[in-house]
Amino acid sequence: MISALLAILKFLGILLLFCLGLILAILLLVLFVPVRYKLTARRKPEEDGTPITAEVKITWLLHILNVAFSYPKAAYVRVRLFCFTVFSTKKSAEDDSDSDSSSEVKERAKKKKAGKKKWKKQKSESQENAREDETEAEISTAGGNGENPQQADSAKSMDSAKSMDSSESMDSSESMSSAAEPDASPAAPGKEPDEDDREDAKKSVIDKFVEFFRKLFELLTNIRYTITGIYDKIKQVVNNIQYYIQIIKSDTFGRAWGVCSKQALSLLKSIGPRKVSGTLLIGTGDPASTGEVMAAYGILYPLIGDRIALTPDFEQKIVEGELLIKGKITVFKALKTAWIIYFNKDLRRLIKLFKREAA
Repeated sequence: MISALLAILKFLGILLLFCLGLILAILLLVLFVPVRYKLTARRKPEEDGTPITAEVKITWLLHILNVAFSYPKAAYVRVRLFCFTVFSTKKSAEDDSDSDSSSEVKERAKKKKAGKKKWKKQKSESQENAREDETEAEISTAGGNGENPQQADSAKSMDSAKSMDSSESMDSSESMSSAAEPDASPAAPGKEPDEDDREDAKKSVIDKFVEFFRKLFELLTNIRYTITGIYDKIKQVVNNIQYYIQIIKSDTFGRAWGVCSKQALSLLKSIGPRKVSGTLLIGTGDPASTGEVMAAYGILYPLIGDRIALTPDFEQKIVEGELLIKGKITVFKALKTAWIIYFNKDLRRLIKLFKREAA
């Protein structure tokens, strides 16, 4: 019994150690195995009307993880894991094309149905118009040149109504004219009307002067408040600038800037391309301008070196070439840089200073 229990514990211990070792191995692989990238670009004007083609490949751990991107020929993004396609845009593009074709067929069918309905509606309207024209022609032919007695009676009644309306309007106008005549009444005793008008004019002038000075006073006070507000804002901006200048001149900012810049440059150097090579055939159609391009290439030669070969063409206007860029990125390096920058005391103190001023 004890031996069986010990055997089970031994098996569980070995299984636990195996799982821990597997997890540790996967973690070490993720941290220290670099992610490699490769960029290939070509320019060939005579190939299928696509002057520029580009291909990007990203691989990890002996191509176990493979990401590919191609443009513009069969533009797609594909992700493979252990030779199995995990994600691909080719299928989605095909599905989109199928859906587009089906939607086009549906739209055509709808347009056909709408056209048929419109044609039927126009046909029915034309038939109704033709029927109305026929009925009008029949009525006109049946009436002839004579008048209908009913129409004559209606015309007489209309004339009598018009005459009655005209007589009523004449009576109303006479009554309005008689009412509008002014009644002669004696003038009221007291002050003369000229003196009243003068006093009213004086009062209106005084009121206008008072209103003018009141508005002028309000305008001056508003200008004063506006100037004081602008002054306060300018003063606040100047104080903020002086505060930030003091922070930048402080030793804390200098130490934080030194650490962050050093780590950022180191990270960019590690993820930068390790291999750059290419060939370029260039011609502007003018020998003088082509010579100027070659002069610029000579100035940049100490930086470029033999990695990019430039061949001039002094006879025709052409730009052709190939470019190859290779590099790698390590997750451990990125995490190390982020750790050092995030837990830097000077940087954290600097962030607190900036937040205090912003708040």
